[in-house]
Amino acid sequence: MLAVIAGMSIRLVNNRKVLALLLLSAIIISAVIFTSFRSFLNIEKTAIDQLRDNQLTKTEYAASRIENHVLEVRNGLVTLSKFPIMSSLDVNQCNGNIKDIHEKIELETDVLLRVDSEGNIVECSSPKFSDYLGMNVRNKDYFRIPKEIHEPFIYSMVRHGESKQIMVSVPLFETAGYTPYPNFIGKFNGVLLSVIELNNLYHLYIHPLLDTDNSYFLLINLDTDETILRSDSMRDYSEIKASLPSADSFNTITSFGSFGDTIITSSNLVLGSEKWMLIFLTPLKNVNTEILSVQKRHLLSLGSVILIVITAFLFLVFFYRSKEEVQLKLDKANVTLDKLGIKIETEQDRYNLADVSLDAKKVYLVKEDDENHAHELFISSLNRGFAGLGIVRENPRTIKDKYNLQKTSFIWLTDTKIEGIPCETDIDRLFELISEFVKASEKSVVLLDRLDYILAQNSFDRVIRKVHALKDLTSAHDCIIILSANPEIVNESQLKAIEAETVDLYGKHLEKRIELSDRDMEILRYINDRNVVNKLVSFGDITENFKITKPTTRAKIRYLLSMGLLTVDQKGRFKSVKITSSGRRIIR
Repeated sequence: MLAVIAGMSIRLVNNRKVLALLLLSAIIISAVIFTSFRSFLNIEKTAIDQLRDNQLTKTEYAASRIENHVLEVRNGLVTLSKFPIMSSLDVNQCNGNIKDIHEKIELETDVLLRVDSEGNIVECSSPKFSDYLGMNVRNKDYFRIPKEIHEPFIYSMVRHGESKQIMVSVPLFETAGYTPYPNFIGKFNGVLLSVIELNNLYHLYIHPLLDTDNSYFLLINLDTDETILRSDSMRDYSEIKASLPSADSFNTITSFGSFGDTIITSSNLVLGSEKWMLIFLTPLKNVNTEILSVQKRHLLSLGSVILIVITAFLFLVFFYRSKEEVQLKLDKANVTLDKLGIKIETEQDRYNLADVSLDAKKVYLVKEDDENHAHELFISSLNRGFAGLGIVRENPRTIKDKYNLQKTSFIWLTDTKIEGIPCETDIDRLFELISEFVKASEKSVVLLDRLDYILAQNSFDRVIRKVHALKDLTSAHDCIIILSANPEIVNESQLKAIEAETVDLYGKHLEKRIELSDRDMEILRYINDRNVVNKLVSFGDITENFKITKPTTRAKIRYLLSMGLLTVDQKGRFKSVKITSSGRRIIR
């Protein structure tokens, strides 16, 4: 490789920039290889760190999903408790209204139970829980506490037979209509109770994320050190607590009893007044195969990176060996441009920006251009660093003065020869100039103004062939071409042929996707009329003028903003509204 660099240095000694670029490339290749080699030496640590980070992400996700599940059940019960029907049901079996309610609402719970004011469970929504009917829970915290505090309550770790459950309850108060929560003015009518099976939470959120062949888990109550759930092969938390690092040191790799070095990650979750912790444990001896797999993938990646970098370097060498030949071709292509005094330069300063950003490799059509939208789009593209060529019907000097353009070249669409200004109307010669300009530019934008005038000077067949050629030209280069035409002058069938090869920026596409009410149109026209005379329009102006509420005003403006018809400028606390060019098109 060094020999290649030395040979190239001799051949390119007259091109210091090329030599510097090649030397820089060699340095980059060396740095990449050296860095990757050092990384490979530490691959085992990297692989273990990746496994730990991945396990931590899974632990946090599972814990958050369990917590969110319980909170969603609580919030759902709160919503149900606001309705008078919840205090008047009298079904003494596991069906009827409460069953219908449970089936129709989106509530992630196994059952709904209603408890009367004396603590008797009088209704349930699932036959699976029919043995709860008739039970008295007056002395249970999940009945007593919500009755006293008038707030929802989450009671964790209730045992019912062999199952472990979470109880979520909200108080019910007598009411004649929908009421905000909490409502503790009326008579206490009992509680609405939901049962969440802990085994269901395990199968929903822990089992899908835990590699049960290689990893283990614990779900514990931090307040009592009680084990809520655990893997079959794990002992209770109280028995192994001394072997684990302190709770604030989890998310680490440490030696753990017979497991040896183990990845231990944890995440806290809050259920009511209790704090729980979910712990995942993965002994490293169980994942040696995965570590070897990571090592192999890293080795392949290292080889691929080195191969790609060296290939890119050789391509760079080849590219610059042919640089002189390419430059000669470009110089030859610039002969016609030079004769006309057209230079390929970019503007240094920023000017007015259009509210539409154009994409390269496309030909755009702007119709009914009485407000110089095509000029605005052209200037906006110049501001983005595109070299510009304007082919215009108006005096180029006027346009340059209007937009303060210093570097951009123009061709005047006129048969009259004007000293110091390139003039042309023949479509074939115009296409040759555009083609040369685009090919010689890194990225360019071309404005072909008044296509209707060009059609008057050339046959339609010649013009449409060149429009086809312009589309092909843009697809092969980083180029934007903007055409403008007056549809009232151009034959309808001819206009449709041109539209088929272009992006109709403000035409049929805009009309199809925007539907406005009469009031929306009135607001647009009001803002436009004020903007035309250089007056600011505030939200309050719209509210007062149209006699609508402030929320309605904000909703209307948000909708028009989302459609790209308005912009909002804010200076301090004052917001003013301005119509966009698309908005002006809509109200015409």
